[in-house]
Amino acid sequence: MASASCSRKSSKKTGNANKADGPRDCVVVEKNGLERAAGDLPANGTLSQLKGVHRQERSVAQPPDKQVGRLHGEVEYIGEPQEAFQRIPQPDRASVGHEAGNEKADGAGSRPNGRGSNFSHHLTSLTLVLLAAALVSAAGLRFWNYLQSYEWTDDAEVDGHLDPVSTRINDTVIRVYVENTFHVRRGQALVDLDPRDYQVAVENAAGNLDEAKQSVLAARQDYELSLANLNAAVATDVKAQQDVTRYRELLEQSVIAEETDDEIVKNGKIAAASVDSDRAAVAAAARLIGQAQAGVDAAQALLDQARLNLSYTHIVAHASGVVGDKTVQVGQRVQPGEQLLTIVPLDDIWITADFRETQVRRMHRNQSVTVHVDATDRDYKGYVEGMPGASGELFSLLPPENATRNYVKVVQRLPVRIRLYPDQDPGHRLRPGMSAEPTVWVNSGGRTVGITTSR
Repeated sequence: MASASCSRKSSKKTGNANKADGPRDCVVVEKNGLERAAGDLPANGTLSQLKGVHRQERSVAQPPDKQVGRLHGEVEYIGEPQEAFQRIPQPDRASVGHEAGNEKADGAGSRPNGRGSNFSHHLTSLTLVLLAAALVSAAGLRFWNYLQSYEWTDDAEVDGHLDPVSTRINDTVIRVYVENTFHVRRGQALVDLDPRDYQVAVENAAGNLDEAKQSVLAARQDYELSLANLNAAVATDVKAQQDVTRYRELLEQSVIAEETDDEIVKNGKIAAASVDSDRAAVAAAARLIGQAQAGVDAAQALLDQARLNLSYTHIVAHASGVVGDKTVQVGQRVQPGEQLLTIVPLDDIWITADFRETQVRRMHRNQSVTVHVDATDRDYKGYVEGMPGASGELFSLLPPENATRNYVKVVQRLPVRIRLYPDQDPGHRLRPGMSAEPTVWVNSGGRTVGITTSR
């Protein structure tokens, strides 16, 4: 016959009193005195179970000392769960029953409610996903439309006029009034050349003009003399013709001899020829007057040219702007057409943007443009002023000839002219050559403003 004994393994107490008791090890004692494990008893075993085990163990014949030691261990083992059980607060039985009933009712009603809440949760999640997808689609479509609403390039620059200042005569520089970066106004003095040679030329031309005018006066006098001779010849011819008529009558009456009549007729013919000669002289005198007047005009032209050459010795600015590329120096011998400096007007500025040929398909005049200039780090408003007539490569020094070599297709660029609105650069901070980044809004019409310049 075998007996079983159980001993409690001590465990550390935690904050939960129900878990204060650890597992129990049961030992079965055989008749031959050997012990074997009989399994673990539950930690919350009742006192009757422990007493039954104790009675079963006492029925086994064991030595007295072992029985005493085992009894002490069992007493301690039985006392510890009772103390722990007493420390647990005991609730009211009525309240416990009421709570148990409520838990059953809640459990019975929560089953269908749990399925409904799961379905509602999935529906809400699906609605949120669909709403998020719709918002993303709308935002993506709006972003795509925005990307298709403009054309942008960084191959652009601020452009303007570069007015060269050159000399028109051969002379020596005696004075320079400006330097690079000087602001000049229209009509302001820039360079002076030596004027003495041209002053002498002016005086000589003036003398030639006076001489030509005197020639005109002499020719007019000759004309008046010729006209007077013509008048005298006409009077003589009238008298001679009258004599011819009178003497012809006398000859018919046999009053005078025929020789006398012949003499009178000869004198009449001579008087008529003298009239014709004097008329020719008058015409010749009139032509001499014209020639003399032409000489006066030529002399006047030479005088004007001499005066112009003298004025060219004082070089002034023909436009308002900033001086640049100055090469002239005092004492320098300059030739006609030689460039001395350059004036950059600042009141007539535009943007030249080289767009790819695939970008200009939707561009046209008057479309709104936003131009960002790196130098000023700000945006300017403008519009497309004009579309190009040809690609920039055709205006190069060596235009392409695709028929004479192997053809390689290259995307061409076309220069588009962009004009800024007048109120965009009141301080004239933009300078030709500055880098620009224009954005042409191809879906806009823009507004045009008449641009008037001082040029």
